[in-house]
Amino acid sequence: MKVEVQWKKLVRPSAPTPKNQQKWKLTSIDKLHPPIYMGIIFYYGDNAEKPSVDIRERLHQMEESLSKTLTLFYPMAGRYSEDDSCVIDCNDLGVEFIHAKVDGQIDQVLHGEPDMDLLDRLSEFPTNVVGNPLVVIQVNMFEGGGLVIGLRFTHKIGDLYTMAMFITSWAAACRGDTDATVYPSFHLSSLFPVKESVAHNLPPPRIGNEEFVLSRFRFSGNSLLKLKALARDDANDLMRNDSQPSRVEVVSALISRALVDIDRKKHGEQSTSVICMTLHLREKMNLAIPANSCGNLYAMMFARPDQNTATKSKLNFNGMVNVMRGMISDAKIKYSTVADREEFCSMAGDSLTKFTTMVSASEECLIPFTSWCRFGLYENDFGWGKPILISSTSPKFRSMILIEDEESGGINAWITLDKDEMILLKQDPEILAFTS
Repeated sequence: MKVEVQWKKLVRPSAPTPKNQQKWKLTSIDKLHPPIYMGIIFYYGDNAEKPSVDIRERLHQMEESLSKTLTLFYPMAGRYSEDDSCVIDCNDLGVEFIHAKVDGQIDQVLHGEPDMDLLDRLSEFPTNVVGNPLVVIQVNMFEGGGLVIGLRFTHKIGDLYTMAMFITSWAAACRGDTDATVYPSFHLSSLFPVKESVAHNLPPPRIGNEEFVLSRFRFSGNSLLKLKALARDDANDLMRNDSQPSRVEVVSALISRALVDIDRKKHGEQSTSVICMTLHLREKMNLAIPANSCGNLYAMMFARPDQNTATKSKLNFNGMVNVMRGMISDAKIKYSTVADREEFCSMAGDSLTKFTTMVSASEECLIPFTSWCRFGLYENDFGWGKPILISSTSPKFRSMILIEDEESGGINAWITLDKDEMILLKQDPEILAFTS
């Protein structure tokens, strides 16, 4: 499938950023992140192309609303420089806005096996953040209708919560819904300033010689109900007295159980696995922060299957659910009880450093999860309907990203694995039983 770029341009804020806001200080957590791009892709169906709406008019509307939105989210139109790596220069140079045409039908993308190369071409981005746009947006128009919006952003300026606020505000401005505009705050650095002792950028994830592939595993709403019931049938005492396991807990437990088994087959029975997952901190912290705070406010949490479970030749799903629930519960308690800002920031930063060290060391089999659920991503209507699918881009390292599946009320797991590992995962009986 050919993706042909029609034009590229820089979209600047519709009003200049005031002089007293032209240097946005990063937090100590922001400072740790390597200057690399992350990505998310929104898919809009055939009905997105209404005959009465001219493509040029639609692109102009998107561009104009983007310019207005950047006035609120002004750091995103700035630049990052290694000469002063503790600030973003809010110089209004703009975000990159790309229009491309695709010589294929959008149904081929929606219902076919994910193509990592195609996903990259639907969401182009520079190889280096330094001196380049911090946000890159590519609008792809398909033959016969439908469009895909690829969004790349650097983790230096924020996490998914930050980008979700930006996308929500842009979509609201594009469809003319001023009541849905989100007004961001850029004051986290005053609460979590960079300390002299904070390390410089952590290295990006190590990319080895493996041939990675991306697949989408669909857990329907009905499958999630069955998994939750299965988990409660053999629940430990903690779960019996608690609420039922969440959809993220049961999905990540099922995938983890399968991957630990695969890692043992690949590296030997004595190999050790570490499950890790992002923990979004804004609603879990005991510290007061401004509403709609932009920046990075998350930590990594870790778990190793307990000794009893780990000694079995094939790990048990119920035992893994208990591991996941224990990991998440302990992390929530840990961060919710911290009342000192410096201690809080140090804990979160240490977790990111630990994760990076584990990725680089390759001494243990890492099973990394990120949940993009509950961010309202499917609400982003630019004026031609809500997205029918949302996916990650194509990371070149082992990755599990969980996103809601609006069609079935379930979860899509976008999994990137070594090619041989993916073959084994697709053959796992429990994965086959609960996915499509």
